[in-house]
Amino acid sequence: MTGQSGDAMRPGAQAEAEAAEWVIRLADPELTEATQAAFQRWCDTDPAHRAAFDRAERTWQELELMGPQAGGARRGRGALVVLALVVGTSLWFWQDDLRLKFQADHIAAVGENLVVTLPDGSRAELASGAALTEDYDGTRRLVRLLEGRAYFTAAPAAQFQGRPFVVEAGGMRVTALGTQFSVDLHKDDVEVLVAEHSVRVEAVTGVAPPVVLAEGMGVDARPEAIPIPTPRDMDFANAWRSGELVFDDRPLGEVVAELNRYRHGRIVLRGKNLAARRVSGVFHTDDIAQAVDRIAAELALRRLSVPPLLTVLY
Repeated sequence: MTGQSGDAMRPGAQAEAEAAEWVIRLADPELTEATQAAFQRWCDTDPAHRAAFDRAERTWQELELMGPQAGGARRGRGALVVLALVVGTSLWFWQDDLRLKFQADHIAAVGENLVVTLPDGSRAELASGAALTEDYDGTRRLVRLLEGRAYFTAAPAAQFQGRPFVVEAGGMRVTALGTQFSVDLHKDDVEVLVAEHSVRVEAVTGVAPPVVLAEGMGVDARPEAIPIPTPRDMDFANAWRSGELVFDDRPLGEVVAELNRYRHGRIVLRGKNLAARRVSGVFHTDDIAQAVDRIAAELALRRLSVPPLLTVLY
């Protein structure tokens, strides 16, 4: 392929596309320290990277201030940024999806729940976008949650010479001491909720002592620390199994992160302290667009949509 190929990117175009992707990633309500560190490494690689990011960020800020009467030139620049954001978003999610397809034995389609019967007769109900891999042999009953949330109904250990049913996710190990529980893999922690009987939660590697969760209790654990379990409303927490998401005075950033699991593309928040705004409501997982409309109306937010990949609330 020669340098004249139509597929070749103009000088600096790759940096501009990557910068647009970073604008989205840094606006993620679940932004992690690891992502921030990766952004810093990208900036340090080439001075042109930081300059490209500053341009994308500045133009996006101008776009936020535009009203219906904004001039054509400014809207043209804004449209270019939005296009770059869409391209960046599509590449970002395509890479994540490809990774999961290579690793997982089971993946729930976006917007759907998937019920899987495991080799030992245990059941796993995967929420939208969740990914699970099996690791069974003669000595263990182990599954690994690679992405998302799942509700497990474990076959009794007594049927398998005392071998317990185990779920690993995000550096944590959850051992069933009873029957029904859920595991939710977030970017920074792993949420474990017990619907029936009890489970033991511990780090796969680490110094944090294990914790036993009783029925009706939950914990948001990390390998370096397992907090004291707290009572949880299981009806609210497991409403997703019936196609509903229930929020009671939750931060908008948390709500958006949950809605993003049920749609292709990304909902992005732009605006100071916007992620901290509070949201209450019951939303249907099969109509996330309506959920976004309701939230925007209730919080008096503006929105910018480029279906199906990008929706911005600001």
